[in-house]
Amino acid sequence: MRLNKKGVSPIGILGQIIIVLAVIIIFLAVVIVPRLFQQSEIVGTQIGGIQGDADKDSVRNFFDKCPCTFGDPIYDGCPAAFAEEQKQEDVKKYNSEPPCGIKGEVTVGTITVEQAGEEGPQQAVQSKKYQSIEIFGDAVDEEDLPKDGTIRLACTGFVGGEVVPDCHSEDDDCDGKFNLQPLKDGCWIMASEDDNEGNDCGQAKVADGRIIPLQGYLPLKVDLTNDYQSKPSEDDPKNLFQWAWKSRPEYGSLLCDQGFWHGCREAQEGINHILRNNQIYKCLGGEWWKQ
Repeated sequence: MRLNKKGVSPIGILGQIIIVLAVIIIFLAVVIVPRLFQQSEIVGTQIGGIQGDADKDSVRNFFDKCPCTFGDPIYDGCPAAFAEEQKQEDVKKYNSEPPCGIKGEVTVGTITVEQAGEEGPQQAVQSKKYQSIEIFGDAVDEEDLPKDGTIRLACTGFVGGEVVPDCHSEDDDCDGKFNLQPLKDGCWIMASEDDNEGNDCGQAKVADGRIIPLQGYLPLKVDLTNDYQSKPSEDDPKNLFQWAWKSRPEYGSLLCDQGFWHGCREAQEGINHILRNNQIYKCLGGEWWKQ
């Protein structure tokens, strides 16, 4: 066996190298790799990307009030069994930075999310959602002359449903007379048509992407043949859906998406809302603008 000048054989040197490599591999396997997988699993599962949908409720993580909570979707993307207090806890826990409680800096795709520092977490900016709105007016004598009108009410629940406070229909006449089934496509508009003997009640579904502006007036473009209904059967409220309407400052411009009207006010200036067909709307100056 040949020895080098210091009396160590090449085989001995190779053995030492193998031992050092083995120690490094064991260290990586025991300490580093599990941490990497742990962080990857948390980030991948709970965040799933700004455009992802971690809890599979058809609400993108960026807009979801419960992006890290799995369960049956309802209203704000939280499980059906969640009480309002639990929803608020979820908002504080998951929708403030750092997202899902992960510290440091998380890079998702090409988007870098800077996490909360010594100043503490900051609440994510979101648009307020309304499950239904109400329009009101006297349409009987003006069937052939559409008018401009301002919506009467936007409700976080159902107008006339007697569940959400201050969401009664005009003069309470149509309370209990609307279909209150939640929608996954389009949004409800309830109509109370002025009548001295009691308002006539009707409602219609409008398509996702429909906007009710704050400053100007836009027609609702309702398919009255297929998307209008009334109980009991009333035809007069149909005329209100042929008017052009605008929103109120307390709600801002309203954008319909999957059962909810999303408000655009100054507090939400600059935020984007992305429909599931990847159409992007931006909130600017209290109005929704299609990008």
